[in-house]
Amino acid sequence: MLTERSYIEDPYAKEGKGKAVKVEFTDLVVDKSVFVPTGDGQPNDRGDVIIDDKKYIIVDAWYDGEGIHLMSLDTYPTDIIGKEVNQVIDWNIRYLHMRFRTALYILQGIAVKDYSANCRINQTYDDSAWIDIYLDNLTEDTVNSILEKAKTIVNASVELKTRFVTKAEFQASSELMAVTKGKVPDFEKIKLVKIQDYPEFPDMGTQVRNTSEVGNINIKTTLVKGKINNRLSITLS
Repeated sequence: MLTERSYIEDPYAKEGKGKAVKVEFTDLVVDKSVFVPTGDGQPNDRGDVIIDDKKYIIVDAWYDGEGIHLMSLDTYPTDIIGKEVNQVIDWNIRYLHMRFRTALYILQGIAVKDYSANCRINQTYDDSAWIDIYLDNLTEDTVNSILEKAKTIVNASVELKTRFVTKAEFQASSELMAVTKGKVPDFEKIKLVKIQDYPEFPDMGTQVRNTSEVGNINIKTTLVKGKINNRLSITLS
């Protein structure tokens, strides 16, 4: 059963409803999820679901290619198929993930457009995130220049633009195929995010609405044999 991903349409929704379609011990599949599953470098949401007035703590959420699974600390009853599942996410954790993801997309946009650098956004955590920038002559000055440009975008309070395309439309776009190096997201409805005049990128997770919400981006670089490591770790303040 394909789970509807309500967080794609409204990443600011703190609560949502769905129905239980499959259950096995601590594993529940719902037909509509406000919980973001682990994927695309974004960690899963945490929070609670309430079924028949009983609360279950959600510690993990994952996607099997069709359904989103909400993993609880407790075993679910076997008779809940078809019942309403009230979902409440831990907003503080979600919002921090959103801020980090937008920060990474800003850095990626600058690296791709202004430095023709290949990038791989890989992982966000609860307190940090990192991005790989593949630039042969990446120096401390270049990193500082990217950071200053990123801060300018954040301080400019830029509204993020989003739109949806089909997989076929995505594949037909040379620009989109170029920025993803030919990798097409495995969804029929793909969300694209654009910040100012920087390239559009697909995003199947969540972002903030305005760059001002990101806050102050701090970049940590690592020297390896006298050269800057291509992996830049960031924190927010």
